[in-house]
Amino acid sequence: MLLGAYYYIWYGRPTLPIVGGGVWRGGRTNYPVLGEYNSRDERVINQQIDWAKSAGIDFFAICWNDKDSWDDVALRDYFLKNPKSSEMKFCINYDSIQALNRYRFNVYHAYDLNDLYSPGKTKGEKLVEDFNYFAETYFNLPQYLKIDGKPVVLLYNSSAYRNVSSYLDKISANMKKRGLYPFLVGDIVCWGGAKLSKRNIGFLWETSPKEAVKTIYRALKRLSPKNYESDIQLNKYFSAITGYNLYGVNRTKGFLEEVDKLYQKFSDYAKSQSLCFIPDVMPGYDDRNLMGLDKPILERKNGEFYRDYWKIAKKYLDSRNPLALITTFNEWHEGSEIEPSKEYGDEYLKITKEEKESIPFTENNN
Repeated sequence: MLLGAYYYIWYGRPTLPIVGGGVWRGGRTNYPVLGEYNSRDERVINQQIDWAKSAGIDFFAICWNDKDSWDDVALRDYFLKNPKSSEMKFCINYDSIQALNRYRFNVYHAYDLNDLYSPGKTKGEKLVEDFNYFAETYFNLPQYLKIDGKPVVLLYNSSAYRNVSSYLDKISANMKKRGLYPFLVGDIVCWGGAKLSKRNIGFLWETSPKEAVKTIYRALKRLSPKNYESDIQLNKYFSAITGYNLYGVNRTKGFLEEVDKLYQKFSDYAKSQSLCFIPDVMPGYDDRNLMGLDKPILERKNGEFYRDYWKIAKKYLDSRNPLALITTFNEWHEGSEIEPSKEYGDEYLKITKEEKESIPFTENNN
């Protein structure tokens, strides 16, 4: 099987003191063994690759937000120029929030690809440009992850995409000219409907009536995976589906039991559409230091939560393309990291290795 981990390369990025972003001053839950490191540091990259390999991780899904951004330069000019990078496969995890909403200044993001990204350019056209850049810069590298010869790209938060077909058609045509056929993974596994919460009610009150109606409409559409077809046509454009993070402030009670049910629903749907289902596992979740809020968290319970999450994920591995993802290798702000910390040492690397080795699938398709 193939095991990947979401990997963040934003550490060290300059920012204003009042802005959290991806730097350490944004707030972390635990403390890294490597200290408050810079993602461009050769020593850090070497150690992280060694750690990942020791845990049985086959590839990093590296967060990407824009051409020539801090993250892009860190990946292109530091991570990939490190000789050790040849030992670790990687793929792009396309951060839709930042990649498609850079010119939207309120906190609520929009994913109608016909909306403007900047004057004279739609969000869909930006997506097409970004894929052209991936093809020119990353897809043909020997360490880029491919499944059945197809370069893998994860589209974060793609469950919210609308009016996407014409742009994905352009991407397909552009890639075909280059002899490339991307293996698109849609981040669409999420909870259906909506729960009442102070934040949700506040959003509906503060936003425009038009945007509020759109939000309610999308929430209701998520009640069934089949409803995605009219917006993003999964069975036409995508090869696989997954879910990055299922934490919800109103969904911590009986969390793993509910995840099991959700995975069953989306796994069944994936099979019906000849899509690969990629289960995700998470060691815990705690972003209170980032968000400054007193709210429920997903407790790690000395590794028990992570092991139980793995039990669920194993039930839904796709026998044709057995893949799993870990949220995350090093998202320190949300407390979902398995990278060694002062609090837990390398406990979560060891658990990861044990859990992977207990899986019967052994063949890799990269």
